Amino acid sequence: MQTIMDIISYIDSLVWGAPVLIMLFAGGILFSIMGGFHQIRKFGTAWKTMLWKGGARGEVHPFKIWCMVMGATIGVGNIAGASTAIHLGGPGAVFWMWICALVGMATKSFEVTLGLWSRKVLPDGRIQGGTPFYIEKVPYIGTVLALLFAIFLVISAYGIGNMIQANNVAYATEYVIRHYGGGDTEVFYGRLAAGLLMALFTALVVIGGVRRIAEAAYYMIPFMSAWYIIFSLGIWIMYGYNLPKVIFDIFRFAFTPAAVAGGLAGWTVYSAIRYGFARGQFSNEAGLGSAPNAYAFAESDHPARQGFYGVFEVFMDTIVLCTMTVIHDQLTGALWERPDLSGAALAAESYYRAYGIYAPILLGVALALFAYTTMLTWEFYGEQNFWYFFSYKLKLIPEKVARWFWRFIWLPPIVFAAVSPQYFEAFWTFSDCMNGLMTIPNIIAVIYLSPVAAKLLKDFYTRHIYITGEAKGKPPASISATQVLRYYAKDFLRSMFTPTYVLIKENMMGRRIY
Repeated sequence: MQTIMDIISYIDSLVWGAPVLIMLFAGGILFSIMGGFHQIRKFGTAWKTMLWKGGARGEVHPFKIWCMVMGATIGVGNIAGASTAIHLGGPGAVFWMWICALVGMATKSFEVTLGLWSRKVLPDGRIQGGTPFYIEKVPYIGTVLALLFAIFLVISAYGIGNMIQANNVAYATEYVIRHYGGGDTEVFYGRLAAGLLMALFTALVVIGGVRRIAEAAYYMIPFMSAWYIIFSLGIWIMYGYNLPKVIFDIFRFAFTPAAVAGGLAGWTVYSAIRYGFARGQFSNEAGLGSAPNAYAFAESDHPARQGFYGVFEVFMDTIVLCTMTVIHDQLTGALWERPDLSGAALAAESYYRAYGIYAPILLGVALALFAYTTMLTWEFYGEQNFWYFFSYKLKLIPEKVARWFWRFIWLPPIVFAAVSPQYFEAFWTFSDCMNGLMTIPNIIAVIYLSPVAAKLLKDFYTRHIYITGEAKGKPPASISATQVLRYYAKDFLRSMFTPTYVLIKENMMGRRIY
């Protein structure tokens, strides 16, 4: 077992070395430039796109698909992953996590747009689509890259989408049991019960396919997001006097090394960049290529519309929810005073310092819900790529057999991971490694097809929204660079200063303005 872990750790160090980090960052900058920094200047459009009523070709309402994808991105990575980032990379990792999110918003919008552009709508209205469908359009090596991506995602679905989530929910269960006086026997049976219940409740939803998963996420995402934000903001308020120092440390240690209390090795700038990017991408999955597998099934009248859903997805996941975690870990002093804690344990210490005996329940509910929705969506990601590899491309087994066989073999590891706390670090290393291997073929394809995505995005906000009546006036015949800047500025200012209730009213009256 140790030999296997050494091999995985070695591959992980290669995958998340400088070349991949540079490729991700450079790709995000390239997409930002090609899109005119649309993730910033058209952020108002991303927000107002969420009010679109749907009704175009597709299988599932676009907002429900967005909730489904958010179910995958809002996982234990927002709690355990974010805490691990600052444990391994120091406060400076937060800054690089934000940078990862800003460029990731552009990356996500490009890959989601390509996912809609490459999908196939069958005569009966069913959708065939996902990340491999645009990867295979790369000349000469596209088919090989698509097959590699599919198999890497299938394997990764056992890591980021299964064992990581199950292990952390089981940890939350153990945390509650030990807090109230339980021993090792009670902890084992508690973990086992948590694993069995997760497998059961996951099975009840995933047998209904993409529609049932999206429907479940539609009801759960708003509640669990609000739950975590409210109680995390409570910690911010209680320890608000430390906030200026925390913000200062984030920017200072992003560019300078930091020492750790207790004589332990300190944090380097490289570790801040590495873990800020790795955990940031683990959380928002920008560049990973996972989200297009679900977005391809959304009702959509233009591929770039879902691209703006992707922008808001990354913003909510990393800029909002991950920031909640990394700030309260520092505000309470847990990061500096307990260098022995990492992951969910570090977040739990922060909650305990703020909420005392109520902390296990408050954090446990958040961990359980975050992990559950992630498992639901990642089961579908794995299923879709399992079908693509063995049924659509290799034609070894029929589609229905492939999908049901995948569901059958994907569920048991949930229980194994729940009762195996000794493999916690191994699960994280395995997931990091698989995520990196997925990223390589996907980012190559997105870079190659980026002119297509950029053209679609520009067409959406300079022409399509006028034709559909979503913006006032007529589409300009030709747009100069100066006119584009004025257009962005006017739209951005309006989105920032128009009350939300006015936008909602306009949407209800059929006058959706973007």
